[in-house]
Amino acid sequence: MKRKICFLAIFLVFSFCTLTSCKKNNQVCTSHTYAAATCTAPKTCTKCGYTEGEPLGHDLVHHEKLEANCTTSGHNAYDTCSRCDYTTFKEIPALGHDWLYDDTYHVNICDRCNTCDGIKYVLNINYLEIGQQTYIDFKDYEPSDFEFIIYDEDIISIDNYGRIQALAVGNTDVEAYLISDPNYFIEFNFEVIDKAPTVYTTYERMAKDDISYLYFKDSLESVSDYTITFGSDKILEVASDNSIKAIGYGTETVTLTSKKDPRIVTSCKITIVNAKTNLVIYGANPNGSMKARETMQLTNTLSSNNRNLTWVSTNSKVAVVSEGGVVTAVSEGYVSIYAYPNNDKQNVVHYYLNVSGIGEADYISRFIHVALEENGTHETGDNIQKYGEWYPNNGAPWCAMFVSWCWYQAGLTNDILCKYQGCYTGMKWCTEKGIMHFVQDYTFAEALEGGVSSKQYAEDYKPVTGDIIFFLSSGMSHTGIAIYADDKYLYTIEGNTSDQVAIKRWSLNDARITGYAHPKYPEYSKEREDFSWIKDQKADGTYWWTEVAEKQKVD
Repeated sequence: MKRKICFLAIFLVFSFCTLTSCKKNNQVCTSHTYAAATCTAPKTCTKCGYTEGEPLGHDLVHHEKLEANCTTSGHNAYDTCSRCDYTTFKEIPALGHDWLYDDTYHVNICDRCNTCDGIKYVLNINYLEIGQQTYIDFKDYEPSDFEFIIYDEDIISIDNYGRIQALAVGNTDVEAYLISDPNYFIEFNFEVIDKAPTVYTTYERMAKDDISYLYFKDSLESVSDYTITFGSDKILEVASDNSIKAIGYGTETVTLTSKKDPRIVTSCKITIVNAKTNLVIYGANPNGSMKARETMQLTNTLSSNNRNLTWVSTNSKVAVVSEGGVVTAVSEGYVSIYAYPNNDKQNVVHYYLNVSGIGEADYISRFIHVALEENGTHETGDNIQKYGEWYPNNGAPWCAMFVSWCWYQAGLTNDILCKYQGCYTGMKWCTEKGIMHFVQDYTFAEALEGGVSSKQYAEDYKPVTGDIIFFLSSGMSHTGIAIYADDKYLYTIEGNTSDQVAIKRWSLNDARITGYAHPKYPEYSKEREDFSWIKDQKADGTYWWTEVAEKQKVD
């Protein structure tokens, strides 16, 4: 019985092993050792490969898309598994810079990221006319942060504020190194061109059918070297000689462009009006030219009397103009004579003159006639008159200011006779210049310039037409202009005598006469005007002059 039971047990164990065992390498696996299931494989016996169950599958984690930029790569949206190295990642390479040249800052700037490849700076223009200036402006730095190297320093200069000054015609290369890091620098070329000439037109205001002439100030070029254009063709037209004719009404800009260098441009404006109702000034010379020392009468369209207008010269060193609109050219140059009605100071009209060459004139005659035209002019108040207003020191004694005013109106310069208000000051100046002739001893209160003695002695001198007379003896302080002298009398015209301008006759021996200044007038080759008629009786039996009772000298 025991043998049966033992056999049965062995049989059952064998049967169980047969039913539950596996083979590996033709060997029977009697017990499985399982590796854990993965995302892609089920639980698997490490001995025999027997599997049990299902794979786990991926535990996905989602990642958003990252855009690539100019310098950093990106990727598309992708998934990764938290349990394994599974991924759908795909890199997007860096895009690189999309360079575009920026004309404002003179650098390449990336169109995507705004990165630049250099130093940003602003230079609005790379050329100037002589005498002009501009600035170089750095966006992220100050000009003083740079060292400027100018290859030709005769052409331009650059200061610590970035100011570029045009010095001479030409061009030069410029480099600017960042002082803190010389590896960073900029370079550019700069050009200086000729200065555009100032253009003038004889008439800035014209009537229809009038002709005006253009000319340049301070330029050796001719208007023919330029192309003349207008904004329209209905107001002005150009003649073959480059004169400008008015064909319509309105205001037009005349533009002149250099034929040699179109960058050189200059312009002026001309207004065409109805001369019957608007002020227009005309000169005897239609081209607006005259020689120094010449005179020219100006006229106007509003009044037959030029004294109803105020006349002004913009440069008395070139030309002066009288109250009657007579222009006297003093020296070569350019000048504007303008006028306006006395009751309408806003209605100003200019007439431009080109004084070229030197003529000849009897300045003594001109000086005397200017003074004679003032004969009889009275003060309008206590020492109030136009001579003091002109000087200007209205309200002060005005005999000397009258002499200076006449001198100015005659077109004479102050290097020949000073502009003076005080009689003592005027006589002192004339003595220092060596043009003073004393007829009485005189001692100045102070030392004179140029080593001239303050003690002056009388000489035998007879005054002549155009001399300046000084009365600083016997308690007097007065001055005037000598018109004519004979052997006994001197005929003068003086201001501030009995509150007016008047012609006087003085004894040459009068104790109040200290002496005479004889200015060195410009030479005159012809015979000078004779003013001896001033002593004669007029047709009505009166005289031009008033007698001054002689004051005797006291020894």
